[in-house]
Amino acid sequence: MILISMRLTILMGLNYFVFYGSKYLDVYQLIDDIRYVVEIDPENKSIPYFIISLSVTLLTLITIQIFRPFIEIYLLHYTKYFFYFLVSLISISSIFIIYRIYGYSRLSLLVYLIFSSLALFFSERLVNKFK
Repeated sequence: MILISMRLTILMGLNYFVFYGSKYLDVYQLIDDIRYVVEIDPENKSIPYFIISLSVTLLTLITIQIFRPFIEIYLLHYTKYFFYFLVSLISISSIFIIYRIYGYSRLSLLVYLIFSSLALFFSERLVNKFK
């Protein structure tokens, strides 16, 4: 439980880094989709940012759990860090494509992938150390 809450907090924070590091981020199509369900102000981007951050984080954590049985096979050829990098890349790219998010900074996205992979890698080691 501690591992999940720690990862959730770190990944959500890193997702917000991508949003605020991207000058030309376009979330208006997601806002239009949300407005079919709930009336929100198109100028208020905090709700779409939260939805995207939560979606990327949850998809990352779910993907790690789904691929957990296959990690041993992956570790025979690569490292655990690259496994987390791959999961982060799949998660963020899937959500950005599904929600039609455009204009994000490639540099911010690369920094997100590196630091999210490091956070996932070291959070597991930290929790296992104190068990």
